[in-house]
Amino acid sequence: MKEIIFLLIVLQSLIMFGEEKKIGFGEGNYKKEIGFEKQKKREEENRKLEEMKVQQEQMAKENLMIKTVLQENALESKDNQLFVDDKVSNSPRTVRNVERPELITNNVNFDWKLINYIKTQNRQISESEIRRILRAVFGYSKQYNINPYLVLAIMNTESHFKHSTVSFAGARGLMQLMSFNFREFGVDNSIEGNIKGGVMHLRRDFNRTGDVVKTLVCYNAGCGKLANDAWKRIKETREYIPKVIRNYNKIINL
Repeated sequence: MKEIIFLLIVLQSLIMFGEEKKIGFGEGNYKKEIGFEKQKKREEENRKLEEMKVQQEQMAKENLMIKTVLQENALESKDNQLFVDDKVSNSPRTVRNVERPELITNNVNFDWKLINYIKTQNRQISESEIRRILRAVFGYSKQYNINPYLVLAIMNTESHFKHSTVSFAGARGLMQLMSFNFREFGVDNSIEGNIKGGVMHLRRDFNRTGDVVKTLVCYNAGCGKLANDAWKRIKETREYIPKVIRNYNKIINL
């Protein structure tokens, strides 16, 4: 009997010890779960902070790139130099010297270099279409006092000289005009109409801003993005300006 009582006491003690151990184990798990959640939250916050830091560094790099490209290529808007030719006044490329729109320039050698350059950008284009484009560019550039090489650089960037180009947003033609641009400037989407609308667009934007870079921002993103430098937060626009400038310099240095 004593042995049975002793065994019962031992068994009860083991049961009570097991329950205490079980409760303790459960509390430990709970504490671990709470700690894990806190750690996970901290890691997520740190990840977001790191992403923001990377984005800010990327924006700073791209802004520096824009500034560097402008400085290296001397394309600040001082003296409106993108709207009157950079070269000396007797240069055959100057806007003032384009007296006959049916001619590209007065320099036959440069004409061929320009035609061949456009062919490298659009291998399907014919020489007759290139000449049609150039006649319109030089003619309307003279009419609205815009440097034709800026127009060609924008065209190069926008459509690679492919008049059939239609963007995802619905921009059309060589100068990638939107439907409201066609209405605003009273032009159609023929080669001549598209180019005229693009030149009028540039003239309007420069009249509003008086600055070449701001004019390019307006052309790409709309003048509304100039407020508070909102355009600097648009990756496409930050990349667009250096592209136009590089194409401009390629063309004038053929």
